Amino acid sequence: MFTLSFKTSKKEGRAECEREVALLAASTSAGVELTHRCGGHARCGTCLVTVYRGAEFLSEPLASESRVLKVLKAQPGQRLACQAWAKGDVSCSQG
Repeated sequence: MFTLSFKTSKKEGRAECEREVALLAASTSAGVELTHRCGGHARCGTCLVTVYRGAEFLSEPLASESRVLKVLKAQPGQRLACQAWAKGDVSCSQG
């Protein structure tokens, strides 16, 4: 079992997970609604999160996510919550 922690400007929450899960899906379970306009298809970039703990437990970015991150000029440690799958303790915040 592992814990995913989320923070937005309005709310904080945690989800306890037993298997690999996308950050976006887990945030909903944690009661923290991350912005996501395209429905989780790596097209809009609105679910951008900054990972401040546990990046080593995330899946590697695929080509579609890498393209969006490049367009957004994302900083190191930033991922799309719809594309980043966690398999260990991760903490992140929107933006």
